Amino acid sequence: MAARTDDPFAGPEDDEVSDQTLQFQRPSQGGGKAVFPTLRVVAGPDLFLHAMIGPGEVVVIGRDPSAGLRLPDNAVSKRHLEVGADERGRVWAHDLRSTNGTLMNGAPLDEAYLSVGDRLVVGAFELRLDMMTLEEVALLRRVGQRLAVADRDPLTGLLTRSWMQDELAASVARSESSGQPISVIYVDIDHFKQVNDGFGHAVGDAVLRATGGLLLAGVRDRDVCVRYGGEELVVFLPSTGRALAAEIAERLRRAIAAHPWAEVVPGLAVRASFGVAERHVGEASAEWLARADRALYASKRSGRDRVSTAD
Repeated sequence: MAARTDDPFAGPEDDEVSDQTLQFQRPSQGGGKAVFPTLRVVAGPDLFLHAMIGPGEVVVIGRDPSAGLRLPDNAVSKRHLEVGADERGRVWAHDLRSTNGTLMNGAPLDEAYLSVGDRLVVGAFELRLDMMTLEEVALLRRVGQRLAVADRDPLTGLLTRSWMQDELAASVARSESSGQPISVIYVDIDHFKQVNDGFGHAVGDAVLRATGGLLLAGVRDRDVCVRYGGEELVVFLPSTGRALAAEIAERLRRAIAAHPWAEVVPGLAVRASFGVAERHVGEASAEWLARADRALYASKRSGRDRVSTAD
């Protein structure tokens, strides 16, 4: 990335934005870890696109493959806007005379300084400026890499049901030979038909994409996430007993409930039900999965948006 040598915002307004200075490599108040300005997609076709912005760096955002943050959407210009940070730690954005323009917090953007939480709308994408740790950025990168792997469901990025036919037996065999437990989580998006009926199938697809991403972001790299069919998703957890699997399911449930769904479309709220089962020694996979499925339906019968575990 090239350093920006000029300051298009120099002038009397400098004093007015002094409180917007972002501290690079400074511990955050709660976690004690270094944090960095990061522009990340929070709504749109891909929730894991992001760009860290270091002091003196410039990131070009656009549709062109050479862009520092590429947004694949025909409504995005090849070089749509640029975002950078000066040596004082102020992050700025400058629209590059894009065809469809850029919105900043709902208003047309020419050039302006950004504060943490400010939002930019570029085509079908909404981006937000956050302060993130290196670990959080690394997680976004890993999830993005997992989504890019072949043999995945084209909508959600999760593995397809064929994984259960081709690989599950080997995973179970490894569990038995090592003496380690293996658990499964069944996930079903609550009232998904109402989402499609009330908001349209495009929103339904966005919900499935985002939910798949939330699952990938909430489990370990070795765990396997599968789109079983429709709005039904399955997570396989090697070396994981029932108690830990239930904790993971609860964490995923909270992540889905807390996701800013209203940013996809106003009024949208999404919840999911979960069923958890640890495989018994010597148990047939069909029965193991059936127990998880029964636990899922116990959650749905009990009011949904909850985790149930099988005996």
